[in-house]
Formats: sequence, C-alpha cells, structure tokens
Amino acid sequence: MASQTSHVASFARRKPQGSSPQPGADREMNNAPRPAPIAVRARRAWSRLQGQHVPRLAALSITLFALGSVAIYFAEMTSDERNIRSFGDAMWYSIVTMSTVGYGDLTPKTTLGKFIGVALMLSGMSLLFLFTATIASYLVTQRIREERGLDTIRWTDHILVCGWNQYGESVLEGLLQASGRSALIVLVNDGPEETAHELMYRNHDATIHYIHGDPAAEATLERANVRHARAAIVLTDTSRASAAADEHTTLVTLAVKSLKPDIKVTAEALEMSSEAHLRRAGADDIVISGEFNGFMLSSAALSPGMSRVVRRLLSFGEGELSHLPIPREYVGRTFADVFRLLREDSGFLTLAIVAESKAVTLDDLLTDDYSLVDEFIRQQFSEAGTEYLRFEEGEMRVLVNPPDSYVIQPDDAAIGIPRLA
Repeated sequence: MASQTSHVASFARRKPQGSSPQPGADREMNNAPRPAPIAVRARRAWSRLQGQHVPRLAALSITLFALGSVAIYFAEMTSDERNIRSFGDAMWYSIVTMSTVGYGDLTPKTTLGKFIGVALMLSGMSLLFLFTATIASYLVTQRIREERGLDTIRWTDHILVCGWNQYGESVLEGLLQASGRSALIVLVNDGPEETAHELMYRNHDATIHYIHGDPAAEATLERANVRHARAAIVLTDTSRASAAADEHTTLVTLAVKSLKPDIKVTAEALEMSSEAHLRRAGADDIVISGEFNGFMLSSAALSPGMSRVVRRLLSFGEGELSHLPIPREYVGRTFADVFRLLREDSGFLTLAIVAESKAVTLDDLLTDDYSLVDEFIRQQFSEAGTEYLRFEEGEMRVLVNPPDSYVIQPDDAAIGIPRLA
C-alpha cells in the first residue's frame, strides 16, 4: 500500500492534458473535456419535464386561465356595479383566484361571474396540488436515484475511483489532501450502498458522488461521465481470487480507455504477472500491491531508520513526496540550477525529474501531401471508428537524481519533498 499512496499526491495535482490537435468532432470531445452545450442541457431538462407531465399541466393551466379570463370578462359586462371593467382586470382576477391568493380588490357582481369564480378557485387548487405533487415526486425520485447511485454525473474534470477495497479510503484521503479537498471525485463500484453513504458522510466537506454499478460496464462509466473525466484510479476487487481480480481490473481499464483513450489511468494489481496485461489494456501507471514489502522488511533489519524514512515519504501529511510542475522560465536551464532555485524559492528538495513523452498519433506518421496511400490509411482508420494508434499513450520518463548537466525540458516536472512548515 505504501507504493500505492506514493502516486496519489501527483495524481490529484496533475492537470488535464490534451493530445495533439486532430481533426474530428469525437476526438475533440475526448481531448478537451468541456460542459455540454446549453442546447443539449435544455433538451435533457425538457425530456425530464416531459416525463413528469409538467408540460401538460402547464398547458392545462394556461387554457383554464384564458377561458376563465374571457368568461369572467363577458359575464361582468352586463352589470352596472361591476369593478372588472377591462380584459386586463379579468386576467388579474383569474390569476389571483386560480393561485388561491384572493386579494379581494376585484370581485364578480353577477351570479354567472360568481359561479365562474368558484370554478376558477376549484380548478386552481386542483392544479396547484398537482403541480406540488409532481414537483415533490420528481425531487424525491431524484434523491432516491442519487442515494442509490443510479443518476448521471454532469461534472467535468473529475476523478473516477473505480472499484473498492480496504485501501480505497486511504486513496480517497490522499486525493482530498493533495487537492486541498477541492477535487471532484466519483466513486464507481457495485458494493453496498451503505459503505459509500458512510464514506460521503464522513467527508461531507468534500465533493464526492457515488455511481452504483460494475465499472467494467460501459453503461456505468457513461453515467459517471467518463468522457469528461480528468483521470481514473482502478482499485482491485479483493473479493475475487487474485487472477480473477486482476482480470477484472484489466477489463475496467479497457472499458475506460475505450470510452476516452487519452484519460490517465492508474491501476492496482495483485500479481506481478498482470502488469503486462494492464499495460496492453492502456494503463498509464500500475501499482503492484505489496511490491515493496521485501524492501521495507530487509531495510528495517539491515539499515536502521531506512524503513521509517520511506514510510514518512509515502505517508500523508508533512514530508510526503510531492509533484511540482517546473516553472516555464526554468526550461532550458540545467538541473543543478533548478535544484538550487526551487530550494531557495520554496524550500522544495528535488529528488527526481519526470516527464511524459508526447503520444504518437496517426497525424504524426502520415505526411501532409495528401497522397493516395495516406488518404487510404486515414479512410481505414475513420471507418474503424478510431483515430488513435495502439501505442499512442506515450511513456513516462523518470530520472532519479539526474546529473547536474541535465537540461530541463518543457514537459518536465519535479518530484521531491516540500519544506516542513
């Protein structure tokens, strides 16, 4: 678990990274998450209202209001003592009567007008009760769906935590601490609903949502809005046997990557042999459960204090390993200069330099002269429904204690220890 928590701080701080510009609306959606257009949201809201028959109730209310206004106007025209003298007065009286407010400033004087007033009162109360019941039913239904994890997420730039096990709460704690409790986190699993509710109650000051369902199912991931997610963590289902658990983790990774190829996925595995399969499935980072147990135990026996230092670095709180983007003005300078400047500026002790190499895409391999061969290749990829190559995810380059002469690149970031307060 120590190795697992070491990734959490940098994972939560990592900014969403889009791949190189590519043609195609679907690809643009995947590479640049953004909220749904206003028109799309309006259509969704209209569909929900239609499901609750709100448009029908509104149409019925308008019809009764119009008929009542016309009827009361003509009924009162024959009275010499009338105080409803214009059609505007009739509309005002209808509104006040149907809403059961009853100001009393305008009243019918004729017998027919009074009967119409009674009809407006009764119809107004009935419609008001229907509206109240409909809205209450809709709100209660939405609340039940949220509590059962059956609703659909509309967030963007959120982090998915797929699956759950005994280390899940520790991972969640790391995400919240690393982001200052400002991260948008969606828990996706098919475990007991009570577990998720208790977890959200204990972290009531954080923004956490729960989606119930198998994270390996595309329908569940769609409800979690994976296409607009920032990153995903796939936890091993320890209720299964080791091999079966890692197979399920691989399926979840494949499902996530198939819906959003450029999302950053960190997966947990129980067996070392599963790492190759997870790499082929598209996992960007893989944490093997218990991978460093041997190092910790042997270090504790042969190098006193070593295990405590490692535990301190991999624990949440002061002195933990942190991810720090290198300022742009330091690009092109040597590691020795950056090490000194970061140390003097904020007390950050740099231990390693990491950078993700640029992904190889179809556009990078093809020429720009629009030859027949290139056009044929593009057409085949387009008909296959993808613009991505199998190896386009790129690789993470890690330099631990690089030489002083190393030149900082634009995509480099520092891994180190912040100065204790």
